[in-house]
Amino acid sequence: MKTKFFILMVCLTIVSLGIQAKVKDAKAITGKSLSEFGKYSVELTNTPMKVNGEELRTYELTYENADRSVQIGVLPQENCTNFIVKTNLFEIEYVCNKGVFGVKKINRNYASIAKDMNEAVLNKAGYFSQRVISQNPKTEDELLGLIACYFPNLIKDEYLEKF
Repeated sequence: MKTKFFILMVCLTIVSLGIQAKVKDAKAITGKSLSEFGKYSVELTNTPMKVNGEELRTYELTYENADRSVQIGVLPQENCTNFIVKTNLFEIEYVCNKGVFGVKKINRNYASIAKDMNEAVLNKAGYFSQRVISQNPKTEDELLGLIACYFPNLIKDEYLEKF
């Protein structure tokens, strides 16, 4: 638990300093996740995520040590940007609320995976440690980099090999 918390804090520090997430071009963000998943790449995809009949601008998050990719749908809000993060086994939201960016369980209106399955995969310690990730406004690219770093810690160890 202390090790994961330390890794999360190091990741946040690196991203905050602008070193972690480097924009290669307008569509690609890369960095190190500081997790078993290894390096990550976030790229804009032409296949939008569909939520409640609405097509969201969508990014594909891939990790060098994971077989499957992760979809990140962008939900623009008045003062910030929220994100719906989905895999074939798990889904979660990263949201801004009153200047605080962090994780929350997926709104049932956006959910496509059974709640029981989602709860089985969710690492509760990782979840509670990510309720507040940042209290400073960030750009969309920086928020995507934070999601890429923090997301692997939401998955229980026994499910990591399925990603």
